[in-house]
Amino acid sequence: MLGAASPALRVRRAPVRVGEALGQAYVDRAFPPDSKARTIQMVHSIEVALNADIQSLSWMSPATKEQAVTKLKGIEDKIGYPSHWRDYSGVKVARDSYLNNVGQASSFEFERWVAKVGKPVDRSEWTMTPPTINAYYDPQLNTINFPAGILQPPYFDSAKDDAVNYGAIGMVIGHEIIHGFDDQGRKFDAHGNLRDWWTPADAKAYDERGKCISDEYTQEVPEAGVKQNGKLTQGEDTADNGGLHLAIMALDKKLKAEGKSLDTKGSDGWTERQRFFLSYANSWCTQYRPELIRTVVLTNPHSIPKYRVNNVVANMPEFQQAFSCKKGAPMVHANACRVW
Repeated sequence: MLGAASPALRVRRAPVRVGEALGQAYVDRAFPPDSKARTIQMVHSIEVALNADIQSLSWMSPATKEQAVTKLKGIEDKIGYPSHWRDYSGVKVARDSYLNNVGQASSFEFERWVAKVGKPVDRSEWTMTPPTINAYYDPQLNTINFPAGILQPPYFDSAKDDAVNYGAIGMVIGHEIIHGFDDQGRKFDAHGNLRDWWTPADAKAYDERGKCISDEYTQEVPEAGVKQNGKLTQGEDTADNGGLHLAIMALDKKLKAEGKSLDTKGSDGWTERQRFFLSYANSWCTQYRPELIRTVVLTNPHSIPKYRVNNVVANMPEFQQAFSCKKGAPMVHANACRVW
C-alpha cells in the first residue's frame, strides 16, 4: 500500500457503506476517460520497464527471471474504479432520519458480505472506494489498484507533461508493482499462491540486497527522538526505491521515442530529469507534528515522507547527475542500495 500523505496504515479498512455510490458521482466529475487512458499507458510503460530491469539483473538466474516475468505479466491493472458499479437500489435513503439511513446502509453491507459465503472470490471487487487517495497491491489476487482519488494533483495532472506525472504518479505505480516483488510479495506467485519460486542462490542474493535497504533505513529520526527499525519498513522502502527507478526508466524510454532525453531543457530552464525529481519531492510535501512522527516511526511500515524522498534519491545516480551532486555529498549514499 502506498500509505499516502494521510498517513494511511497498511491495513484493510472497513468498507464505506455506500462508497461506490459516492465514487460513481466522483468519477463522473473528476476522472474523465482521457485521464484513465493516459494512466493505463503509464502503467504499461512501467511494467515494460520492470521487465527490462529483470532481464538486466546480474544476480538473478534465468530460472528465477522466467518466474518473475510470468508473475509480472500476470498482474491485473485496476485503474480508477471498478469494472461494474454496485447496485444500491435496495438501500432506502430518506431525509427524515439519518439514523435510519445508516441502518439501511449497514444492513445492505452486512447482507452483501454474508452473500459471499460459499461463493468464488469476486476478482473485480475493490477494497478502496474510488475517491480514496491511496493505492494498493493485492498479493493473493496479483492486482494493482489505483483509485481515481489518487489520480489527481499533485500525483497526476492531465494538464502536466510526462516528466511531472512520471515523477509523482509514476513512482506510485512503480511502488505498487514492486510490492509484488518486495520481501513479502515475492513469496507469492503469479496466481496469488504462497509458493517459493526462487532458487536458493537467488533468494540469498535478494536477502542481501534487502538487508542493505533495511540497514540504511535503520536510522535515528532526530525530529522525534527515536530510531527507525528498517526491518519494519523494508517492504515499503523497497517499493519506494524500486518504484522511482522504474518510473525514470519508463520516462527515459518515452522521451527517447519522442526524440528527446532526460537532459532536454524545458521553457522553465529545468531539464526533464530535474523536473522528474522535483515533482517526486513535491508530491510528498506534508507536515507532521513531532508526536505523530514518533508514532509513525515506531508503528507504521512506511517511513516518514522526508526519508521516503531523501533516502530514495540519495541511492540514485540519476539524481546525482540531475543536480551535480558529488561523491561525499549529503544526498549521495556511499553504499547506495538497490533491489529493483
